[in-house]
Amino acid sequence: MRLSLCAAVIGLLVWIAGSDGAMAEIQSFFAHTTAATLNLLGEKAAVDGNTVETERFGISIVTACTGLFLTGLFATAVIVYPARSRSKLIGVGIGVCGIFAVNVVRLVTLYYVGAYLPGMLDTVHLLVWQSLLIAFAVALWLLWAGRASRVSRSEAT
Repeated sequence: MRLSLCAAVIGLLVWIAGSDGAMAEIQSFFAHTTAATLNLLGEKAAVDGNTVETERFGISIVTACTGLFLTGLFATAVIVYPARSRSKLIGVGIGVCGIFAVNVVRLVTLYYVGAYLPGMLDTVHLLVWQSLLIAFAVALWLLWAGRASRVSRSEAT
């Protein structure tokens, strides 16, 4: 069963990544969410396709910026872990929402770095935030797995 679910997650990721329409919708969703967040912070951001623009700076949301593959890896790790189905469903839900939220924070931060510290953009984008996003996903999985293990042990006794 776990192998079938992992294959389904991987198949879905491959389909989404290969589908221009589906990927464009995900990129657009991230662009609109990022622009809305920037607007809440006082920026006058607009979206054109997958690009978020202001008078100061613009960022384009490409496939790698969506966190799609990291989310799929997280979901796969939750699925293969020996835990109850309900716990796995909760874990995948928390992971998807958590990675999404941190990724939006990442995109907003990258906008500000690009607008105010453009010389640091590549370093923050490629080294700092990618590492932080991976560390967040691993930490979230470890917290979930620890909790799922405690619940499984307490039910066994």
